[in-house]
Amino acid sequence: MEHFFLALQPTIENAVRHAMEKIRREIGKEHIYSAALVTDSDCITLFLAVNTEESLAKRDKKDRTPKRLAELRKYWPKEFVDQVADGSFSLNRYIPDEWGYSDGTDSELNQVSQQLYNQEETLSDADEDTYDEVHERFQELLLETAACVFERLRAEGVFGPEIVCFISMSDDDRTPEIEDVSVRRLNTPEQYEQFQTWVRTFNG
Repeated sequence: MEHFFLALQPTIENAVRHAMEKIRREIGKEHIYSAALVTDSDCITLFLAVNTEESLAKRDKKDRTPKRLAELRKYWPKEFVDQVADGSFSLNRYIPDEWGYSDGTDSELNQVSQQLYNQEETLSDADEDTYDEVHERFQELLLETAACVFERLRAEGVFGPEIVCFISMSDDDRTPEIEDVSVRRLNTPEQYEQFQTWVRTFNG
């Protein structure tokens, strides 16, 4: 399994490089502030999400409409909603599913996802005693590979020092820990603290 991910890492790196070239053409002069490699609970899909300050501002503006604020007040404390209303807090700053840009539906990362799916399917042959252990190792290796990809591309300048990079997992209880560990690993202490400040506010 380790050999599979060692071989896959350069493929993911190239896929992300090409995705970033496409995204940079799309955004023009907008300013990227964060990028995330996002997988699912089984680690059989992988996509790149990117956001800009300009795209975030447009999304936040929608959250400040009277109708949207009324909806938020049903689920969030008044003090929190007031921060959204006055623009001092963004609900979407570090939520990749709400971001403006991604690698798209016909990208090289879609092909990577197919390889992950195919490889994970072969693990189904594992005997009952080792099944959970094998799948857990598969997921650990994907997360480690994604982190290594970010480190490599950060060193190359594909992601500038101003961009907060992290790994996320859609709809899973492990997501906060995965994001926390990756933000700490891939960014400066100052960026990590900014991220954590946002998380603390978001979680109340």
